[in-house]
Amino acid sequence: MDELIAQFAIEARELVQQASKDLLSLEADPQNRESAESAFRAIHTLKGSVGLFEFGPMQGILHQAEDLLSQARAGRIVIDTTLIEPLLAVVEWIDDSIEGISRTGHLSEAQDKQAPRLLGLLNGKMAEREISEDVGSTTTIPGWAQALQQRIAASDIEGSMICIRYEPHPECFFNGDDPLATISRLPDLRHLAFSLKEPPPSPQDYDPFRCHLLIEAVSGGSLAEAEAVFRLIPDQVNLVPLPRTADKRAFAAPEKLPERSADRQSTTMRVDSARIDKLVEIAGELIATKNGLVPLADEARNQGNGPLARRILSSHHELERLLGSLYSALTQARMIPVEHTFRRFPRLVRETSARLGKALDLIIEGETVEADREIVENLFEPLLHLIRNGLDHGIEPEAERLRFSKPARGRILLRARQRGDQIDIEVADDGRGMDPNHVRAAAIDRGLLSKSQASVLSDREILQFVFVPGFSTASSVSDLSGRGVGLDAVQNSVKRLGGTLELQSAVGVGTSFVLKLPISFSMTQLMVVEVGDERYGIPISDVMETHKLPTSAIQPVRAGRAFVLRDRTIPLLYLGELLKIPSWHPRSGDLKVLIVRTGEHHIGVSVDAIAERVETLTRPLVGLLQGVPGIAGTTLLGDGRVLLVLDMEELIQ
Repeated sequence: MDELIAQFAIEARELVQQASKDLLSLEADPQNRESAESAFRAIHTLKGSVGLFEFGPMQGILHQAEDLLSQARAGRIVIDTTLIEPLLAVVEWIDDSIEGISRTGHLSEAQDKQAPRLLGLLNGKMAEREISEDVGSTTTIPGWAQALQQRIAASDIEGSMICIRYEPHPECFFNGDDPLATISRLPDLRHLAFSLKEPPPSPQDYDPFRCHLLIEAVSGGSLAEAEAVFRLIPDQVNLVPLPRTADKRAFAAPEKLPERSADRQSTTMRVDSARIDKLVEIAGELIATKNGLVPLADEARNQGNGPLARRILSSHHELERLLGSLYSALTQARMIPVEHTFRRFPRLVRETSARLGKALDLIIEGETVEADREIVENLFEPLLHLIRNGLDHGIEPEAERLRFSKPARGRILLRARQRGDQIDIEVADDGRGMDPNHVRAAAIDRGLLSKSQASVLSDREILQFVFVPGFSTASSVSDLSGRGVGLDAVQNSVKRLGGTLELQSAVGVGTSFVLKLPISFSMTQLMVVEVGDERYGIPISDVMETHKLPTSAIQPVRAGRAFVLRDRTIPLLYLGELLKIPSWHPRSGDLKVLIVRTGEHHIGVSVDAIAERVETLTRPLVGLLQGVPGIAGTTLLGDGRVLLVLDMEELIQ
């Protein structure tokens, strides 16, 4: 039962997100037939899943919601905010219930107490539906149902009639389903037809274990009886009640049948992410073992065994190729669309904007862009803060926007774009923007800088103070902002994901935040350097170039040192001093200097020696070492030694 509950929770979250997305789309465009069909299917499938368990009133609530959507599809009730509001309330209630159900296996008492209110909201709308039915309405009948209805004698059409279009899943036999036994349980079966969903395969390609049937039937029973027959497989069947009389005027234009992605369903499966993570870990161990072949080849060459050294290096190159392919395949397996995070925001923006009394549109673009699962799942918190920031601080009230000749409705853009091996996620609004003078005054009031210092800083530099911990320009505290938990938390979250956060803002035009993130946590090329008796790894992506610097070229600058490189003054730091190694002291003679980039600045970092370059998998710090500044993680060298990987930007700061 625990496994069934876990499976239910996974599927329910997906269905809830889909229903929420479709209902919001339907609210924006009531004529969107595709959204209406998709929302109905999501609620219908969810109701079928709930029917497997005893979740109190959830089944009845979903049945009422499904009935409302069914009437909306048939054009019997108007699709407007009055309809969407109670349906969204039901979806949110189920979403809130899933976590408790996955832990305890049943609906919590607190969630159960909310059920009567939801039923009241739905029943209120049902009452409106009944009134509208008394006036009269037309029913939209799909073309396939009309064709079935025409095959039945007129004498058989009296009473309730249900048209059934049943498409068994291609692998239904492996799920224990028997399509013929299922269809035979329909009461008062008046018509039955079998056909193939696709052209028959050649005899050599025929697979007797896959089902390609399309079953159409007409039942004289009730809709509830037909639903009971297909309660475990609601996603494989379409049920259409026919009018009680064969009035052709009740038939609307044939409806385009929603396409089913049977191929996609049959070629995908859910895999516990922990299993993929374990494979990635094993691949990392193999990479470390592969790197150990190089010193082994050097040892063989030094002992005069050149042929053995060449064979070892040949094996090393072959392993490198295979491991590269393996790791690439594993990282691809971890990739998911950013839609998994993006789709949580439309409902949140709708509710928050209504609470703030601000009319706005959330525009989402690029939701199909893929990134590592860990990156996508950890995007929600920083994006939530940025979107709330735009809602509260950025978007102006309608009257203020009209006064400045802006559209009455505000606009927040959430967009993802792939750029090489990274993704850019932009959160932009067309609100009032950030006033540099306001930020400058707030920084002075908080003692972050003096008036003389503030006067020489550019507007762009001043705006960077919004990332200082505890900094806020809010004059009052609300449940959305003004509590000192500011953009520094967003910046730190982005840094933990290996990315950067950029800000652009113009007064009266709006504000844009861009999160630049890696697509995946892939293998890293490291430059191994020596400082005293210690070795450290520095990501090659952080190193612009290496430079041999004569000591005579070093110039004192205030309390520090610098040198000139191609007419540009570069500050000089010693890695031994940055790491606070007690026994370390600068060596005489020419210095080996790494030119690293931190933000927009170039810094020279002196090391004692540059040992080698390795390609490896970096692991984040855990336990007591977690959170140590300047250390990005650890990795294993080929000889089994642990190498600390440095975060140069954090170390220099």
